[in-house]
Amino acid sequence: MTQSHIRHSGSISAEFTRDDGSATPLAHQPEADKTTSDNIAQTSPLITVYMPTWNREKLAIRAIQSILRQDYECWQLIIVDDCSPSFATLSEYVASLADPRITYVRNDYNSGACAVRNQAINMAQGTFIAGIDDDDEWLPNRLSSFLQQRHKLQQHAFLYADDYLCDKPQFTSLQELHLYPKPAFTQNLFNKKNIVGNQVFTLTERLQNTLFDAQLSAAQDYDAFYRLAEIWGAPYKVSQATQILYVNHGEARITGSRKKFSGYYGFYKKHKNKFDAASKKYQLFTLYYIRNKPMSVRTLMALFTLRNVKRYLMLFSGFRKRKF
Repeated sequence: MTQSHIRHSGSISAEFTRDDGSATPLAHQPEADKTTSDNIAQTSPLITVYMPTWNREKLAIRAIQSILRQDYECWQLIIVDDCSPSFATLSEYVASLADPRITYVRNDYNSGACAVRNQAINMAQGTFIAGIDDDDEWLPNRLSSFLQQRHKLQQHAFLYADDYLCDKPQFTSLQELHLYPKPAFTQNLFNKKNIVGNQVFTLTERLQNTLFDAQLSAAQDYDAFYRLAEIWGAPYKVSQATQILYVNHGEARITGSRKKFSGYYGFYKKHKNKFDAASKKYQLFTLYYIRNKPMSVRTLMALFTLRNVKRYLMLFSGFRKRKF
C-alpha cells in the first residue's frame, strides 16, 4: 500500500538568503528563456502546493480536502507543521489518506511562518508552485484555471486571481460569499499596496530563488511578490475567483496584529527608494493607520494627496475596519 510521507525535521533550510534575511534573486539571464519555454510547454506538469500550519488542525484538514477536490490531479502537497502543540489529529488524517502526493513534516521547534514557507518551497519538485494558507480553501478549478494561463509566465512574473471572502465558519453556496475583486496589475498601484493578495502561481525555480524574508514580521507576501515582479516582470491577473479567504474563523492567526506595524515598516524601509512621492505618502499613511496613531494637522498636510484625504475621511465612517 502506498503511504503519505510523514516525517519530522529538526532543521530549517535557509538557502539563497542574504545577511538581512532577504532572498538573493537570480538575474533574468537570456539563457534561462529556453528552459522557461520548455517548462511552460509541458503537457501535464507537476504543481507543488505548499502549506505552512500551526495549531489549526481542523482548518488545515479543510484546506487539504480542497486540494484533494482539484480537477487537475498532477500535484504534490507539502505541509510543514511549525511544531504545533496539537498535531495528532492532522498527522493521523494525512496518514489515513495514504496519498503519495502529500508530504507532512512536523518540525522539532517553532521557527515562524516565513521559515516554514521557505522550507516547503525548497522541498518542491513541481514545475509550477502555489501556496495555500491553512485557514483558507480552494475551489476545484484553482489549479486548472492557473494552468490554462501558464503561457503568460513567458512575460509575467506570476499569476494571481480574485478571491471570495467568508466571514462565518461555513457556507452552503458561493452566493452567500462576498467577491473580493482585485485590480489588474499596474506598478503605480503595487507601489502603494499589495493588490495581489496572499497567494500566487509561478514557476517553482523563480520562487525558490526569491523566497520569503524571514526578518519581516508582516508584509512578507507583499515583499516576496514585489521582488518577483522586479526580476521577472509585471504579474498577470486571472479574472476568476478560485480561493475562499476565511476572515473570521475565531482561531489564532499566524501573524499577530501587534507585529503588523513592524513588518510593514520594514517593507517600507526596504523598498522606499523605488517609490515616487505619492507612493511614499500612501505607504506612510498606511503605517499611521496600522499603528492607530492620531495624525496632527502638520502630519496630515505632509502626507496630503487626494487619495489620502479620502482615506482619512473613511477613518470616521462605517469603513473604519476596512483594509485600505
